[in-house]
Amino acid sequence: MKKRYILLLFFVIQLSFGQAESKLDVATSLQKIQETDNDSIKSHEYFKLSEKSDFIKDFTAQQQYADSAVKYANRAQIPVLQIQGIQVQIQSSLIKNDTARISNLYKELFSLAKTAKIPQLNDVYIANRMKYASYLNRYKNASSDSILVKYKKIFNDVKDTDKYDLITEALSRISLLHRNRKEIGKALNYNTQEIIFAKKSNDSYKIAASRVTELDLSYQLIPRPIKAEDVKPLIEKAIEAETFMEENDILNILMFTRLYLAKFYIHETSYAKSEEILLNISDSMPKNIVFSKYEQLCEIAKTTNNLEKYRTYTLKFKPIAYETNRAFVSLNVHNYLLDYSIKNNAKDSASYYALRLEENLSKVDTTQFLDYLYFTYNVLAKHYTSSEKDKSIQYQTYANNINRQIIDNQKEAFINIVKYREEVENLQDENTNLNDSVSFLENNFFVLSLLSISLLALLVFVYKKYKSSAKEKIEVEKEKEIIAKKVERKSIFLNNKQKVYLDEITYIKSDRNYIEVHTIEKTIVDRNKLNEIAAQLPPNFIQTHRSYIVNKNQIKSISGTVLYILPDIEIPISRTFKKNVVS
Repeated sequence: MKKRYILLLFFVIQLSFGQAESKLDVATSLQKIQETDNDSIKSHEYFKLSEKSDFIKDFTAQQQYADSAVKYANRAQIPVLQIQGIQVQIQSSLIKNDTARISNLYKELFSLAKTAKIPQLNDVYIANRMKYASYLNRYKNASSDSILVKYKKIFNDVKDTDKYDLITEALSRISLLHRNRKEIGKALNYNTQEIIFAKKSNDSYKIAASRVTELDLSYQLIPRPIKAEDVKPLIEKAIEAETFMEENDILNILMFTRLYLAKFYIHETSYAKSEEILLNISDSMPKNIVFSKYEQLCEIAKTTNNLEKYRTYTLKFKPIAYETNRAFVSLNVHNYLLDYSIKNNAKDSASYYALRLEENLSKVDTTQFLDYLYFTYNVLAKHYTSSEKDKSIQYQTYANNINRQIIDNQKEAFINIVKYREEVENLQDENTNLNDSVSFLENNFFVLSLLSISLLALLVFVYKKYKSSAKEKIEVEKEKEIIAKKVERKSIFLNNKQKVYLDEITYIKSDRNYIEVHTIEKTIVDRNKLNEIAAQLPPNFIQTHRSYIVNKNQIKSISGTVLYILPDIEIPISRTFKKNVVS
């Protein structure tokens, strides 16, 4: 207990000392600038000053120093210094969210690098390529596929070098992007490599960051519902990571490790241990840490059914969640507020928070945050049980579908992990075989030389034969491609990335901002609109009602204002769309 308080105090002191130290560095750099006529030195010192200003949050000074760094770099006509100067100009523009200027600065940076023929493996150039990809992903809504291509190209450029810090950074970005795409298996595979190269870099910060990512991904891979024994290995990993960060004074991400440790203790039902960790995290910490703290405290109170603590923690969580201005965080706090209101039998409050939750659902991406959405749909189903039975059933259906999606994602992740391990083992076998082959060649060089001369004539004959058959092989492959395209089953992709074969769809039902795609075997819920999905469907799909689209091939019979789909599903026919059915 005392140790945690001491560390927290040390963190505050270190931050204050760091700011004081930065002010001393600023004075030293300004003195160097005044004492020299060398433009290169001036540019480099202004570059350092701009970075220091970013650290102490003096954004006005940061902009001025960045402009001065570029000014003296241009005078010196040294491309690497010019690129560094543009780099800090970009950083200051990011703070102002001036995306138009940032785009122009990146164009200028890459044009300068090309003109100056700066090598592709230059550290500054590679770092800026990664930052540019991150900028496109975050501010320009570039597709994750295109960003992955950029990151993987950078990784391939540096993977065979000794630039371990850059290799680690590239692997980290690839891993996190796969994580955001819910491709957890791929994310963990890249994170495994990230940890290896982080250790090679001897950068304790990168090692710590890679371990936090490992905790996050490993947690997501635990089968649901989570059992106490499932988290024991993660608790050990988290304690090991915590110790490493304390020993290396990496205090800025230590709190994230403690948040994961607290979460694991909750699943182990060690609620007192978890609560102790969380209550020792100060509310003066950054908002993302504080709202995670209260999220977990609410989870403890909910699970232990301690209504007094539940009320305290939800009321503290609420203003912090609202300050973030993120629909996902608001959804999270409203989950707990609605659940608390139901348990406390506060019907008016429950109705209020149910409406807030439904508003949140219209704003969040329902392909993300699956665990939270599962909670949301369950608590809404519980709320509407006594008042609106149909609505309760609808939300329970959504919750069940989310649960199936989580299980499917985990299955896919495990497949990717196994596939990756098999690839690594195959490569190791190939390397062993290659080493054996090299040893054999060295020991039998003379004999093999004679044999190779004898084989040369045979190779010439085989090559001629190959050329004559190559054209014929190409034609055969083209024919196979044409046939494959003809027999390929037609399908569509929903917004939640699920692939659905058209011949399996029986009907599609619209429900506000969601659609239910009913197939022969299952029902898939997707955040989508009926008119948007209709545009992707062939003519055998007809609209019979403003909320229904039907596969004509599945119609069993038609009677007045209803039709029946195999096996015995009744679909309404409205007056507006009756002509579709008749024709």
